[in-house]
Amino acid sequence: MTVIESRKDIPGKNIAQGKKPMPAEPGMWLFLLGDMSIFAMFFGAYLWALSEDRDAFIRDASDLVLGLGFANTLVLLGSSYAVARAVQMHRAGNWAATRQWLGWALVASAAFAVIKLTEYAMELVDGNGLTTSPFFMYYFVLTGLHLLHVAIGSLLLVLWRRSLTDQSDAHSQGRVESVAGYWHMVDLLWLLIFSFAYIGSSS
Repeated sequence: MTVIESRKDIPGKNIAQGKKPMPAEPGMWLFLLGDMSIFAMFFGAYLWALSEDRDAFIRDASDLVLGLGFANTLVLLGSSYAVARAVQMHRAGNWAATRQWLGWALVASAAFAVIKLTEYAMELVDGNGLTTSPFFMYYFVLTGLHLLHVAIGSLLLVLWRRSLTDQSDAHSQGRVESVAGYWHMVDLLWLLIFSFAYIGSSS
């Protein structure tokens, strides 16, 4: 048996043996689990505070613009679709199409940030800030942390897109799926924030 034949990382070798490679890198799964666990604690604290003074939360949540939250939900869902398509194109070795789909995902992330910052400005003008009430404390903390995650995810998408300028320097499939997994987590977290803060606290 030659050295090449004994290597475990030969493309298709695991598949031929009936083993499917795990998407993304193992370390990324641990990171995503830890990150989501932190958000889970925030969500738990938010729901407990909501149960303690539901009337106040409903009153404060009525100041949010539901349409803007819904628009950002659609924007992030669209971005996740674009990232999923980028992964497919990357697997096929179609760098031009990969760059195009990543471009759309970055446009969506920028639109999300603009809408979110506009919403922040509207709330601050109305006198609603981090110390206004328990509801707005959780609102600004949760959405602020999420916006930070959007910024980090956008940077990862930019790095992925830049790596495609030279085919030989393109990201490995494991790194690509790790970036995609992170972005889908960002999308999932927003769906939970939207459900809790915009919908669950408004009725």
